[in-house]
Amino acid sequence: MTAPVNVLVYGALDAGSCDVFRAGMYREHLAALGVTLRPWTELRVDFAPGWDGRQQEALDAGAFEIDRTDLDWADVVVFRRYYFTSYACLACDTASRSEEEMSRHAQATGHGVRGPLDRLLRPLWSRLESDASFLGGRAIVYETDDDVLATPAWTGQSAVAGIEADLVRSMLRRADLVSVSTPPLQKVAGRYNESVRLIRNAVEPAWYPDPAGVPDRDGEPRLLFYGVPLRLRDYAVCRDAVDELARSLPGTRRVWMGGDDPAVRDVSDEIVGYVRGAPAFARALVEARPHIGLAPIADEPFNRARSELHWLEYAMAGAPAVASRLMGGGPYEVIRDGEDGLLARNKSEWREAIKSLAQSPARRLEIAGRARERVLVEYRAADRAIEWAEAYRWAAEHAGRGRAARP
Repeated sequence: MTAPVNVLVYGALDAGSCDVFRAGMYREHLAALGVTLRPWTELRVDFAPGWDGRQQEALDAGAFEIDRTDLDWADVVVFRRYYFTSYACLACDTASRSEEEMSRHAQATGHGVRGPLDRLLRPLWSRLESDASFLGGRAIVYETDDDVLATPAWTGQSAVAGIEADLVRSMLRRADLVSVSTPPLQKVAGRYNESVRLIRNAVEPAWYPDPAGVPDRDGEPRLLFYGVPLRLRDYAVCRDAVDELARSLPGTRRVWMGGDDPAVRDVSDEIVGYVRGAPAFARALVEARPHIGLAPIADEPFNRARSELHWLEYAMAGAPAVASRLMGGGPYEVIRDGEDGLLARNKSEWREAIKSLAQSPARRLEIAGRARERVLVEYRAADRAIEWAEAYRWAAEHAGRGRAARP
């Protein structure tokens, strides 16, 4: 019988989509495989010589001890993406490790500023790196599903991500295993670590109602894009083609799912608000009854490292996807163009792809059906959990490899 493995994930398992799709959704499936996932969200700290008002100084100096209950339970400790250890502006893309610097920024601009959301991580990581006995032979896995080292300014998070870049690089180098969601991320991580495991995203079929049992909605065809208003930058890739169809084909309905905003209202006929929680979002996506799913992205390094999740979810909602084909490769290279989705590189190809689906309900059903069949064969969470279990076991068996191999 395979030995059980205990995996401690620094942070939550369900606070956001990255938590869910890269950890939380596999919890029950992993348990059936002998792998137990537990979030590490509450770290109780004891200071030496005591809690005397100089907590940050004690943390920075390493003069603290944690309650080791969770750490001692684990065989593997997982760190992910990046964390918010700096001060940051709530109104613009400005961040700093200096409280004084951000106070001056607030006074000069009138913007609100927040403090670090995690004050313990950097001192904790420093202890893990410098004191082998503190880690106690446990393996470290670093996981990411974004190229956080290439976070662009348009995301509004480039300053914060830039400040955390040193910590991200340190985790990449020190990890016994790095897990990533896409081939471009595998290449990026490979610059820092020889042990990188590609584990693609997956879907949990139980979250998605059968589209055939969901009532129809107004509009024929219904073209749906999902994303927060910030993603208007990506939507611009296909906007002209969608608007042209809406003008030429009465009844076309442009649906935006993910948040209301004046700029969003300008490009849509129907808005579905932000839906919190992956299972609730999956249900809302199906209930929106899309006939065509739109997956446009601008061609840049950050976007090339994104995953094919839009295609997966549109397939489960019964909609064929039209997605961007990027010059340098990208997330939708997995699509078999013309079979289980359509790819478009420029405005002309976007117009032709959308028009061909809009004019043929039969072709929409055929492509959507093939996409769903493939997703259910290749992207089920239960099957992907096997890959995660094997990765965690490998890491546990190779604990310390990262320390020995670190450049």
